[in-house]
Amino acid sequence: MTMDRVLRLTSGGVLLLVFLVAILPSDIHWFWKAFILFMAINQIQSAFTNWCPVMVLYRKMGIKECEC
Repeated sequence: MTMDRVLRLTSGGVLLLVFLVAILPSDIHWFWKAFILFMAINQIQSAFTNWCPVMVLYRKMGIKECEC
């Protein structure tokens, strides 16, 4: 998998996790609200800068940037 696909997979997985926590019958903790806000802001800035903090980790793990 390339960096782009792994980032999408990670983002989708985390958002799904937060959604599942949000639909639990109990009151949602402020941490999850802050976390989903962080995810949203990070995705918006990533669209303009083409940089995401997780990319640093994935580069160290050896994930390829493209199918070159």
